[in-house]
Amino acid sequence: MSDLFESHVTILATGFVLTTLLFAIAWYSQGQRLLSLPPGPRGLPIVGSAFEIPQEYPWLKFSEWNTMFGDIVYVHLPLQPTIVLGSVQAAMDLLDKRSALYSSRQTLVMDGLTAWEFNFGIMPYSPRWRAHRKYFHEYFHLGAVKQYIPIQLQETRSFLRRALHSKVDVKQQIRHLFTASIVRIIYGRSVEDIYDEYVTTAQVAVEGFTLTHTPGAFWVEFFPFLRYAPSWVPGATFKKVASYYRTHVERMRDGPFEAVKRAMKTGVPLEGVAYDAISKAQERPGDSASSSVEEEVARNVLGVAYSGGISLHISTYRHVGIFTHTWTMPTAGTDTTTSAAQFFVAAMGVFPEVQRKAQAELDNVIGPSRLPDMDDYDSLPYIRSVALESMRWMPVVPFGLSHMVIADDEYKGHRIPKGSVIIPNAWKMLHDPEEYPSPEVFNPDRFLKDGKIDPSVRNPLTIAFGFGRRICPGRHLSSNSLFLFIASLLHVYNVEAILGKDGKPVEVKPTSGVISVPETVACKLVPRSEQARRLILDIDN
Repeated sequence: MSDLFESHVTILATGFVLTTLLFAIAWYSQGQRLLSLPPGPRGLPIVGSAFEIPQEYPWLKFSEWNTMFGDIVYVHLPLQPTIVLGSVQAAMDLLDKRSALYSSRQTLVMDGLTAWEFNFGIMPYSPRWRAHRKYFHEYFHLGAVKQYIPIQLQETRSFLRRALHSKVDVKQQIRHLFTASIVRIIYGRSVEDIYDEYVTTAQVAVEGFTLTHTPGAFWVEFFPFLRYAPSWVPGATFKKVASYYRTHVERMRDGPFEAVKRAMKTGVPLEGVAYDAISKAQERPGDSASSSVEEEVARNVLGVAYSGGISLHISTYRHVGIFTHTWTMPTAGTDTTTSAAQFFVAAMGVFPEVQRKAQAELDNVIGPSRLPDMDDYDSLPYIRSVALESMRWMPVVPFGLSHMVIADDEYKGHRIPKGSVIIPNAWKMLHDPEEYPSPEVFNPDRFLKDGKIDPSVRNPLTIAFGFGRRICPGRHLSSNSLFLFIASLLHVYNVEAILGKDGKPVEVKPTSGVISVPETVACKLVPRSEQARRLILDIDN
């Protein structure tokens, strides 16, 4: 009898606990629903604020809304709730401290149709993404990238040699420099010019990525069922576009990788990350299936890193009336470096006093008889501050790296709906006058105090390379490349502005793209002296 009584009591107690728990969950959910969305523009029915966002420099409109509504703004877009973060604190609170919720991505239909789904930069947060990210980290973490410095140094000095030609296209040669570096690092292959097959194939593939991630370019993103429509149906031209780019994407990912495998079979001596990765996959103990999986991860990761070495040429948005989310490809950082280096050269034409101060430091530390290298890093604080300012002044990824929240959340009394795209507005953060006074001025001195890097000033790289678990994994390689480029260039060349019709240096204008680059680099490179010219000519020796 007592056992029966105790059983009833246990059942009643359990029922009470479960009922209380259900009421608590219901109460919490109701509270979540009652929470208001963050403030933002009202927009129109159905289309929301899509037509309020301009074709050019949309991040400026987002910055305007951040100033008007606060550091967290809700933007209603068709089928896509969007949250714009306008302060570092908000980005850190959500993307860093709550990274378990805010580390996913929303994939596009066109990513699958164009074969770009192998890009771990756009994979949802998942075990598959973690496996790819871990593999990338193995070859590009802070300690690992030191082994690539000799290649970066050689390619930088080859750039100095090519720049002696009077009719050199500076912007194009900068692109060649960083493309050649990443191809050598990954595949152990030299790139003689920008018309190399490896370069042109990847350029078309990246062009496809940029096009498919252009806001509103393809209605299939709003109506996914269209993917099943025949290609002859009106409105299904996206299928022809996808087919064209898919060929180049697969060729870009597989071609260089398979070339390394063929060379290994014939016993050709090789260097590069791909050779090491394939060797490890083949030598790993275990069944062949495990080796195949590891090799596939390596193929994907290296394809992404390789594509990141191809600077984007067609980075202007083609606005077609509907604005949707944007991505960038967080890769080996070379697309970021290419753009930052181009902005740096353009800035030297507009701010010659910065160039003079940098050259004075180089003359004092390096002297006239040799070129700088990474061993000089700690002795060149002004050059380092120039590199930091190059990343801050004209953000390469003005929207930052987009995230997606995987569950309903609350922040500062506001509801953040599950599935919202979170845009950390890097432009707003890097041009915050409270953090960086007179942000429109290229002023490396803002990062210095008593001749040293001032730790009290926020490092712009903590913004430029993204937040949380989606931070750019190639940032260390990128930082080394940019330092070597700036120090080497200014040591032997003067950057002279090509004046406009008004007799003044041409204004530096960024493109409105997924990756922002200067519209033009209206500068020429002139050896600083005859001794500098001889130093350049001696590079080949």
